[in-house]
Amino acid sequence: MDKVISADKNKNAKGGGIISGAFSLTLSTIIVKLLGLIYKVPLASILGDEGMGYFNSAYTVYAFFYLLCTAGVPKALMILISEAKAKGKAIDEANIYRVAMRLFLALGISVTALFVILANPLSRIIGNSNAAATMLAIAPSIVFISLAGVIRGYLSANMCLADIAISQIIEGVGKLVLGLVLAVSASKLELSLPVCSALTMLGVTFGSLLGFIYLSICSKIKLSREKLRQNKVNQAKGVIKRIFAISVPITLSAAIMSITGIIDLTLIMRSLESIGYTESEAAALYGNYTTLAVPMFNLAISVITPISIVFLPTFTKAKVIGDREMSASAEKSAIELTAFVSAPIVIGMTVFASEILTLLFGNSSINVGAPLLCLLAPAIVFASLLMIVNTVLEASGWVRVPVISMLIGSIAKLFVSYLLITNEDVGISGAPIGTVVSYAVALLVSLIIHGIKCDGRLKLFSSCVLPYVTACISVLVARLCYFRLSLSFGNTAGLFLAIIIAAVIYVVISVILGLFGRKKVIELSKYTNFT
Repeated sequence: MDKVISADKNKNAKGGGIISGAFSLTLSTIIVKLLGLIYKVPLASILGDEGMGYFNSAYTVYAFFYLLCTAGVPKALMILISEAKAKGKAIDEANIYRVAMRLFLALGISVTALFVILANPLSRIIGNSNAAATMLAIAPSIVFISLAGVIRGYLSANMCLADIAISQIIEGVGKLVLGLVLAVSASKLELSLPVCSALTMLGVTFGSLLGFIYLSICSKIKLSREKLRQNKVNQAKGVIKRIFAISVPITLSAAIMSITGIIDLTLIMRSLESIGYTESEAAALYGNYTTLAVPMFNLAISVITPISIVFLPTFTKAKVIGDREMSASAEKSAIELTAFVSAPIVIGMTVFASEILTLLFGNSSINVGAPLLCLLAPAIVFASLLMIVNTVLEASGWVRVPVISMLIGSIAKLFVSYLLITNEDVGISGAPIGTVVSYAVALLVSLIIHGIKCDGRLKLFSSCVLPYVTACISVLVARLCYFRLSLSFGNTAGLFLAIIIAAVIYVVISVILGLFGRKKVIELSKYTNFT
C-alpha cells in the first residue's frame, strides 16, 4: 500500500514537473524580455541614434550567424538523448552529449572566425562601415551560445528546465550590467561612438559567457550523478550525422521565417509607396507595426514555446517504444495545455490592445498600433498550435515537414500581404492579416502531413473550444469592470486589477470544467515517467 502511495506521489511530482518546467521557462523568458527593455532605454540615451545605429546594425548581421549555430541544436540533442533514454542506453546519452560538445565547439569557432573575417566587408555592404568594431565585439559569443545550445538540449531532455531558466536570467543580467557599465564608462571617457558601441556590445558576449559557465556546471553535476564511464567506442560519425540530419531542417525552418521577414519589410515599404504614401510615411507605418504590434506577438509566442519543449521528450519516447496510446495522449494534453495558456493571451490582447500598448509605449501612435495588434492576435492561435504539431512531427522523425509547411506558409503570407497592402482601403492592415494567413496555412499543411505520416488525427477544435470560451467570458467580465476601476484607481491600476479579475475568473471556471487542476496534473504524470 505504501508503495502504491509513493508511486502516485512520484507520478504527481512528475506531472507537476512538466508544468513547473514550462512555467520556469516562461517566467525566465518574461524576465529576460523585461531586462532587454531596461537595457535598451538607457542605452539609447547614452549612444544616441547614431550609436544605436551601429549597435543594431551589428546585431542584425550577428543574428544570422547566431541562427546557424543555435536554431536546431537544442531540439536535435533533445530528440537524440530522449531516444537513448527510451531505449535505456544511458551511456549512449553521455556519448551523444560529448560528441555534440566537440562538434559544436569546432563549429562555433569556425563560424566565429568567419564572422570576424567578414565583419569589415559586411559592414560596408550594409552601408554602415563603422559597425565593424561592434561586430568584432560580439563575435566570440557565437562559441559560447553554440556550446550552450548543446547543454540546453541535454538538460531539456533530462527535464532540468529550471537550470535553463536560471541560465537565461544570468545571461540577461550579465548583458545588462556589463553593457551599461561599459557604455557609461566609454561615454565619460568621450570615446568615439563606434568604440562606445563596440564596448557596449561586449556586454552581450560577457552575458553569453556567464550563461555558458552556469550551464556547464549544471551539466557536469548531472553527468556525475549518472556515474557513467565514457565509452571509448562511441560511433562519433553516426552521432554527428544524426545531429545534422535533425538540426539542419529545423534551422532551415527558422531561416525561412527570418528571410521572409526581410522580404516582408521590402514588400510593405514598396506596397505602401505604390498606393501613395511617401517613403517617410511608409517607414512610420512600418515602424509603428513592428514596434507596437509585432513585439507583443513575439512575446506571446515566447511565453507559449516552452510547452512544446517540455513535451518533446515524451513524444520521442512514445515514437521509440511504439506506444501509439501514449503518443495520442501526450499530443492531446500538449494541445490542451497550449490552448489553456494561449486563450487568455489572445483574447486579452484583442480586448485590451489599446490599454496594453498605452501602458507599455505611451499614447504615441496607439490609434494605429492597437487595431494592428487586434488583427495580429489570431496568429498566436495558429502559431502556438503549429509549434506542437511540428514538434510531434520532428520527434517522429519527419524533421523536413516543418520546412515544407513554413515555406508554403511564407509564400501565402507574401501573396496575401501584397494583395491587401496595395489595396488603398486596407493598407498596412494587410501585413498582420498576411501573418495570420501564413500561420494558418502552415498549420493546415502540417496537420495534413501529420494525418498521413503519423496515422492519427489531432483534435484541435475540441481541445481549444472550452479554453477560448472561458477566456472570452473572463476577459469580457474584466473589460466591464475596467471602466469602473479606471475611474476609481486610474488607467494603469485599473488595467492591472482588471487583469487580476480576468485571471481569477479564468482559473476558477477552468478548475470547475476540469481544464486545469489536480486531475490534470495526474493525467500528465501518465506520460512524464522517463526513467
